[in-house]
Amino acid sequence: MFEVEQKTVDWLLEDDNQPVKYLTLMKILDFDEQDKDVISSKNQIMSYRPIKEILKNQKENRYWFDAKKDQNYKKYLGTFWQLIFLYELNALNNIQIENAIEHIFSTAQAPNGGFSITGTNSGVITCLTSNILRALIHFNYWDDERTKIALEHLMSEYVDKDGYIRCRMYGLRSSCYMTIPKILFALSAIPKKERTSRIKKGIDQCVKILLENQVYKYVPEKNSEWLKYASEKKLKGREFVEERKKFIEKNLPMKKIAKAGWTKFGFPLSYNSDILDAMRSLVSVEIKYSTEMDSALEQIKSKQKKGKWINEKLIRSPMYTQIEPYQGESKWITLHALTVLKHFKGLKII
Repeated sequence: MFEVEQKTVDWLLEDDNQPVKYLTLMKILDFDEQDKDVISSKNQIMSYRPIKEILKNQKENRYWFDAKKDQNYKKYLGTFWQLIFLYELNALNNIQIENAIEHIFSTAQAPNGGFSITGTNSGVITCLTSNILRALIHFNYWDDERTKIALEHLMSEYVDKDGYIRCRMYGLRSSCYMTIPKILFALSAIPKKERTSRIKKGIDQCVKILLENQVYKYVPEKNSEWLKYASEKKLKGREFVEERKKFIEKNLPMKKIAKAGWTKFGFPLSYNSDILDAMRSLVSVEIKYSTEMDSALEQIKSKQKKGKWINEKLIRSPMYTQIEPYQGESKWITLHALTVLKHFKGLKII
């Protein structure tokens, strides 16, 4: 049982962050959706400053930054990112968001169904498709045929390939690991009654991969040595592939170590993940505690400072709004940490 002080919960319930207040009432305190405080807080979600500032910067009531299809991915100003951020901030659907979704469907959904930085099949990215897919479901687009097409692409590119994710890899892993929590979030957003055996297989694949790696210990121990060697030799193309294969064979077996970036918590994470994000994805599919989570849970508990968690990641690319200050106390990260600890360890408010 994890103990949290009442003053921390009271801090999360302050009126300056209505999305966190609403989620605290629902996820931490288990209030009913029809409770008057829950209804009041939900009705005020769109008054949250970062949500208002993102929407204020929308152009022509339809897109952000530029209407061209190759600008949707402009970091972190394009339309893709704003839809992801609005989802992460638990925004409610409105006409501006609907117009932005239509813009993404018309300019950024590739013929194969995935979401693309160029609008073409070659520009499709699995983590982007996963992030947009979960945002679409959050904003009530699950029954839209275009959403189903995006899901089918994800199924064919991940589930049907037994958990392999194609990505331009420079390190020693052949499949992208950072995307796994994003895929799991997307699949968990699908209504339970709509989850086919294929979707359930995808959920099981994600969970299996995360637990096999203690959630965050997935980097081959010789990875840094390989990256240095490949850089010094300026390896490219076929030569890169062949040398990489030889390096792996020469150094087997290799234990897996933690990726440094995963041990620092941030919000929002866009295409990145960290321990907390990955553990939240496991909560999203309601799996039970297992010992493979112990190290990750200890990492989460160790980050607590006087009952709160800190935003440890600096977003270097420009945004329309600062959600929470770098190295400052984070209501979002604190909420997410308590949600994870409650699910897997139980929570006692003292």
